Amino acid sequence: MSSEVSAQNPASVVVIDDHDIVRFGLETLIRQCPELRFAGSAPSLHEGLELIRVHAPALVITDMGTGDSHGLDTVRAVVAAQQPRATLVVSMQDELLYGEQVLALGARGYLMKESAHALAIPAALAVLHGGTWVSPRLNAKLLNRFLQRVRPAATEPAHEGEMELTPREIEVLQLLKSGRTTKEIARVLDLSIRTVDIHRANIKRKLRLRTGAELIAYASSRL
Repeated sequence: MSSEVSAQNPASVVVIDDHDIVRFGLETLIRQCPELRFAGSAPSLHEGLELIRVHAPALVITDMGTGDSHGLDTVRAVVAAQQPRATLVVSMQDELLYGEQVLALGARGYLMKESAHALAIPAALAVLHGGTWVSPRLNAKLLNRFLQRVRPAATEPAHEGEMELTPREIEVLQLLKSGRTTKEIARVLDLSIRTVDIHRANIKRKLRLRTGAELIAYASSRL
């Protein structure tokens, strides 16, 4: 799905969740967003797969557990039925335990239910416009794993924790990628300019970058 999604061309959404209140809540949020069109909901995987077959929705928002399916098997079945269209998982399961596996199965995002009221629509729109959605905490874990893989073997081993980027540092990197200045980042994150400068310095140290230009180039190419 691309930037074709708009109020004039809303994207259809199907919800799969075995809790009535969650389905109703997500339906309400979807109906309030002009860029989305609610196509239906189902309390079970079987009924959800039928809705996917009938409506071919642009996006399916699904839990990992339904009345007739549980865990990654649910995600695997929904993604297979949806491909190449988008799937967003909204779950109570800890994202650090399951988020990476969900993305590996082909889902475009992972959102904790505790954040769904505030973030379900931003997450849905992000994946519908071709992006992915994970929390800064999970993003930090994924990026740190990537850094460990690509760190040149010839360099000295890092001290324990040296390469670990914090969720806040990930947020700073993401804002740098979007072209924000230090002053703008400070305003967005409600931090002092001095604190943002410290975060930038720490990121450069951990990534072994020398200049601000290298930092921005890294953020643009990796995130």
